[in-house]
Amino acid sequence: MGFEEVFPRSLKEALEGVMKIPTYGERGAVRLVYNLLKLSPEERISVIESLRKAAESLRPCRECFLLTEGDICPVCSDPKRMKRFICVVEESQDAYTVERLERYRGVYHVLQGRIAPLEGVSPEDLTVDKLLERIERNRVKEVIIATNPNAEGEATANYLIRLIRDRFPKVKVSRVSYGLQFGSLIEFADEVSLEKSFENRK
Repeated sequence: MGFEEVFPRSLKEALEGVMKIPTYGERGAVRLVYNLLKLSPEERISVIESLRKAAESLRPCRECFLLTEGDICPVCSDPKRMKRFICVVEESQDAYTVERLERYRGVYHVLQGRIAPLEGVSPEDLTVDKLLERIERNRVKEVIIATNPNAEGEATANYLIRLIRDRFPKVKVSRVSYGLQFGSLIEFADEVSLEKSFENRK
């Protein structure tokens, strides 16, 4: 009896499905699927159902691209938020991390990625044009660049800083400081380090 006859088809398809998710290789997919299967049948179905609901209901905000359940996210629709201050992040989870601090009262802009030439990701693949439109339309006072402190995040930040300063010389452009360790991800930063990074932005 060969491997193909022993290995369940449904398990193979599950692993292949998970590996379609960005950053999930074979090892990550194996860990996720096998750990899911360790749950009770009821818990498995509950997790899968919650993922199904999220996949069906979440969409990018029409204004800032933050994942939300409506056309416009709660941040953009809040009249108390200061639309003349935009915090630029790579992904929605980064904005949620900043939001947990409950200190920032501006709005966000989600790039939906970062510039990564080796992966074939260029500025045209991101929401840069929409960001420039918002800066002009809302007469933005400050753009805070909060991309991740790694090689791709720095390349993205430098590109945006040059572009915005060239297009809008009166707009203040700042970068969160290196309270965050280089190579780390904003979504995993502790609140103290993240808060200091915002306070000491340059």
